[in-house]
This record gives sequence, structure tokens and C-alpha cells, in this order.
Amino acid sequence: MCCSNDFINLFKKSSFTIKKNSDEKEAIQLLQNSLFHLGFGKILNWEKYGADGDYGNLTTKAVLSFCRQNNIDSNGEVIDKSIANIMVKRLDVLDELQLLQEIINNNQCEEIFYKNSPKKEQIQALQTLLNEAGFGKELNWKKYKNDGDYGNCTTNAVIAFSIKNNINSDGAVFNQELAQLLIKQLSLFYGEDWFLHPVSEIIESNKNPLVEFSGSHFTGKTVIADKDFVPYLKRINNYAKKHKVKIHVTSSFRKTSIVPGAIVSPAKMSNHMIGHAIDMNLQYGENFSKWCNSSCLAKTNLAEPVANFIQEIRNDQHLRWGGDFKKRDTVHIDDHYNKDIEKWKLKYNQIQQSL
Repeated sequence: MCCSNDFINLFKKSSFTIKKNSDEKEAIQLLQNSLFHLGFGKILNWEKYGADGDYGNLTTKAVLSFCRQNNIDSNGEVIDKSIANIMVKRLDVLDELQLLQEIINNNQCEEIFYKNSPKKEQIQALQTLLNEAGFGKELNWKKYKNDGDYGNCTTNAVIAFSIKNNINSDGAVFNQELAQLLIKQLSLFYGEDWFLHPVSEIIESNKNPLVEFSGSHFTGKTVIADKDFVPYLKRINNYAKKHKVKIHVTSSFRKTSIVPGAIVSPAKMSNHMIGHAIDMNLQYGENFSKWCNSSCLAKTNLAEPVANFIQEIRNDQHLRWGGDFKKRDTVHIDDHYNKDIEKWKLKYNQIQQSL
């Protein structure tokens, strides 16, 4: 799974380096997944090889291309902590960059980015990108960070960004022109396909609805999900980011309702079987070193970051937390797809026929 947290944990090791022709297959696969999501899939010949764990000529070329895009002196044959740090930095804002590009494509900038806008999630993304572009002082980032409030600080940042780009603006609206300029500035650090692969298909077939999802605050097992569940996964990722927790995935799509060792017996028409659910533990605290598993999540007095994240799930009208089920399943999150039995059966049959 391409997740910056996995990469962070990897390069924290004092002896961290990944070299060409190394036999550290798992580390190389993490590297290749990261490069793919950063937009270097064509160089990796991803369709043919995927994340094969071989640091050969193609991975070398992809690393070299990333380093050139980021003004790093390298021959592409070694990843050290300094390169990994930059790579994680780019991965951390990729969700926001993709979200802004999607808003531009839908011609929605003026509808979303204006002073006192209620679109908190999108404003948070804009603030994150403006900070990344060098306007943290105007945002008063140290104090407010990405609080989702398009107030005076964000207005000042938009004015400063406009001045830098020779555009007259009072900062009250972040329009299409400004958004395109911000994308142009920040996308220079990525490969040409950075926007094409927010998710990657598991099986090369238009009939197959299953995809592999990754987000900046997802770690653990690879998330396999139905395409229709991906927008909710992105929301879950944003909630985790907002409250500084990591979602350590233990299960997502399952082919069967039989799960050896399951804490709670799965439903016969489980949303896991159509790729519309995840099971997880949560990480929080300094360096995400504290864990909250099923027993922890069952407590009434949760740590503040965990409690706030769970409350976001509860407040989302399209999501459910398993801790609220009659038969409690505190590690579970889904979108209640199985409330419509016939709809669930259609989706189940579609997935089974594509496997």
C-alpha cells in the first residue's frame, strides 16, 4: 500500500538506505508504490511490472526522475533519508493536490473558495497547498494550520499568492485562474501522471469494480474497495488527517463471510464482501506511537484524537461506525450499503462475475 506512514516507519531506522539491486523486497515495493502514486508509473512500466520489489533499471530511472523534479542531486541508484523525507512530504499533500485539480476540472473554484465559505474540507486542502507553496506566514500556519476557515489569514495568503503571480485580487475569492497557477507551481515536483492514479485498478478490466485505495493517513493492509466506496474512503482519510490519527487497516474486501479468528462474527451479507467496509485499529500521539485496538475502541473514555475521529464518522450521514451496532464491532466502518438488500445482491454478483 502506498502510504506515507509506512514509508516514514521504514526510513526512521538509523541504517536506512535502499539501493539498486538490494534484496529488501518489501522496502522496494513501498518505494515503487510511492513512486507510482507520485506520478512515475510510466517510467516504472507499471502496467507490466507493478510493485515487483526489484530495484532495477526502471526503478532507478523513476527515482532519478523524481530527484530531478525536486532538484535533488542523485543518480537514482540509492534512496537515503534525505530523499525519502522529500518523497513523504510530496505524498502528504497529494490528496489535497488531487482534490484541487478535481475542483478545477469541474469548474467549481468560485463556488467553493470564497471568504466565509462553509466548505471546510476543501478550504483545508487549499490552506495546506498555500502553505506548501510558501504562504504559511500569511496563513499564520503555526497557530491555525489548516483550520478550514476562509477568514482574514486565508484572504491574506490568497492576496500574497496573487501578487506573486502578478494578478490583482482582494483575496476574497480563490478563482480558477489562481487555482490553475497553484497547481502549475506544485505539480512540478511530481511525475506526469500524478493526477491519473488516486486509485489503481486491481484487475485490468472495465467490468471489475474493485480498486486498490491508498491515502496519506491509511496504513496496514492494502485497502481493496469498490470504486463507489472510494469517495467515502477519501473522506475517512481527511477525518483522520484532521484529528491526527492513522488508520491501521486489518481488513477490507473479503470473498467470503467466513473469517477465522474474527472478533465479531461477520454478517452473511457483509459490506466487506462488496468492498464497502474496512476494519481498523487507530494510531495516535507523538509519531503515532499509541495504539487503539478493538478493546480500546470499546471504552467510553477515548483519547481525544480517537474520540474526535470516531465522532466525525458518526456525524457523517453516509458512514457508520460499528461501535454503534446492536452487536458492537468497534473496529468496523462502512457506508450501510446492505440496507438495500437487492442493491447489495446486484453489487455482490457484479464483483463475483469479475473475479
